[in-house]
Amino acid sequence: MSTLTPVKNFLGKYYSELKHSSTQDKYQKTNLDFIFEQRFDIQNNTVQMIIDPKLDGLAVIVNGNEIIISKNLYDHPNVVVSNSLEHDFSTNPKSLYNVEIFSTMAYLICQNHTMLHIIGDIEEPIYFKYKTDFECFYNSVIVVDIQQYVSVDIIEEIQSNCALNSVINYIIQPEACLNLTTFYQNTISGISILFRNVIVQEKSRYEHMILGKGSSNVIDENKILAHKDSISNCYGIINSAGKKFHSILAIHPNDDNTYSFKLDYRNILIGKYDVTFYPIIVGQDLEKEQNAIISEINLNDVNDIDVAKQEVIKYLQDILDKVKVHKSLGVQRFYDNTTKFLVFP
Repeated sequence: MSTLTPVKNFLGKYYSELKHSSTQDKYQKTNLDFIFEQRFDIQNNTVQMIIDPKLDGLAVIVNGNEIIISKNLYDHPNVVVSNSLEHDFSTNPKSLYNVEIFSTMAYLICQNHTMLHIIGDIEEPIYFKYKTDFECFYNSVIVVDIQQYVSVDIIEEIQSNCALNSVINYIIQPEACLNLTTFYQNTISGISILFRNVIVQEKSRYEHMILGKGSSNVIDENKILAHKDSISNCYGIINSAGKKFHSILAIHPNDDNTYSFKLDYRNILIGKYDVTFYPIIVGQDLEKEQNAIISEINLNDVNDIDVAKQEVIKYLQDILDKVKVHKSLGVQRFYDNTTKFLVFP
């Protein structure tokens, strides 16, 4: 029988500074501090990485410290899979903990980092499914390093049945490209706290589409380090589904301020929704920054489900033309996820 532990008890000496972190302006409307009193089955630091020949396609299932990787992905000639415990005993995983970013709590709880090095083009998308079980609080750290000149499609599937916290580092080397799509598939009671640390290096490209449904709480935080002549485009539809969904964005421009960033989010506000968006550009005035275009449009009080669905379909068709899976193999799962997203409420 599992023992449910309050998060604050598990954090010990880190509790006070994380409690203070949760009161930062960017988290003010998220009710993040409620998590400290909640009780979960919190994974210990036992790490498992399982190579599963029965898992279809190029796929990773992330259950906190337990990582399941398809044999097709593990054996792929253009993918090198490793983890920090196996290959680098000198690095302290806690050294990357940053109290300014709440999700880096994962570095305190998950003492292993799973790394995928993409060293050549891949013929189909890679699917990452982040899952939690009921009554569980899972933490994970993933690093994806995309080699120079390489283009890759990655699909994130977030499916929380309780509490999930993940740090996802995307390193896009010069003149490489990441096409990323995120699907939120939480249950009503699911909590998801995600932090994407995206390093968009010189002349590289980052395209991100998010299709999100609200749950008891979603905090989707993004930090984009925009290097010289990089291009980043982010598109999203957030269906509040009468629940909570919070987006946080921090852009860190290069010293020469030579980058391009565009964001276009549409929020479908239904019922007793709680949807917020908190953008900043470090060192710049958000309204005066000419290299970044940030647009957030709220479709308010959409009580007619058919009207809401038509609005979503209309915008979805537009952004699918801009941000889409560029491969011909292994894409059925992507389109199945898109179909599920269009199920209202």
